[in-house]
Parts: sequence; structure tokens; C-alpha cells
Amino acid sequence: GLLKPGAHVINYSRGKVVDTAALAGALLSGRVGGAAADVFEREPASAQERFENPLQGLPNVILSPHIGGSTEEAQENIGLDVAQKLLDYLDTGSTVGSVTLPELQLPRQENTHRLLHIHYNRSGVLSELNQRLSDQGFNILGQFLKTNDTIGYVVLDIAKGNTPLAMEILKDVTATIRVRSLY
Repeated sequence: GLLKPGAHVINYSRGKVVDTAALAGALLSGRVGGAAADVFEREPASAQERFENPLQGLPNVILSPHIGGSTEEAQENIGLDVAQKLLDYLDTGSTVGSVTLPELQLPRQENTHRLLHIHYNRSGVLSELNQRLSDQGFNILGQFLKTNDTIGYVVLDIAKGNTPLAMEILKDVTATIRVRSLY
């Protein structure tokens, strides 16, 4: 109902993004001028199962199978992308593309120790982390924080020194989930 009259709807993201029954009604009434989709709310589980969708047979509608990730080339590219993202996390702490951690991308820092602190997103965690490290004389050379609704992710670059002590301090911070030393 919020679309401009005559608008065209294209869905190639996820099937549940579009209410296809409502779209079919809008197409039949002329409110929507056309539609195309290669993803659907309900897709057949196998080649033997019949495909049924409210948009089938309607004028100004193009329905096609979603095969973007099904080619050998696409599968190879997906594998390479996932492998590179894992290497970036292991090498620098980068979480770009992660669905479970807030996204953070960092360059590698020379002459530091890099520590990762994953915690539940609660007020005061960063303050406690900084205070505990400061009380033990650690010099924080760089600090990066990113949060989502439930998780906080801090990457710390500290001056070289007693990294095992720093790790123990970070493990004792309230709401800690995991602590890891990168380098």
C-alpha cells in the first residue's frame, strides 16, 4: 500500500521479505505494475515436489529459480571468501561478514600485543576492562569496541610485556565470554 502506483517489485534477497499473497492482490488490482522473484517463502524440498506460489500465472510477473550460489564458480568463490574471512579473523581480529560478532576490521599493528575480548553487551564492561589493565600498569596503544544487541567485541593493542597477566585480567572482567591473544 505504500508503494507508488505502478511500481515494480523485484525480490532476489530472501523469500520471506515479500508477502507474496499481498503482492498477488496488488498485481491483480493494478496497484503494482509488475514483479520478479527468484526466491520464495516456500520452496520445494526436492525436484519431485510441486512448486506452488500465488504469483504463478499472473501477468507482468517473472519467476525464476534461485541458482546464484549453485554453480561451481559460485561455490568456489564462496569457499575462498569464507576462508579469507577466517584468516582475517585469525590474523587481525577482523569480524567483517560475521553473523555472531559485531563487525570490526582492523589493520595489523606492529610492536604490540593484540588481545581480543568478547563479552555480553552490558554497561560498564569497557570501563572495568580499562581500569583493571591500568591498575596493573598496562599501556593500551589502541582499542576498538563494537557491539550489537547482545555481544560486545573489544580489540586491544597493548605495549609488549606480560601478556599472560593481561589475559588473566581480561578473563576476570564481568560478562566475559572469551579472551584470545592474537600476537
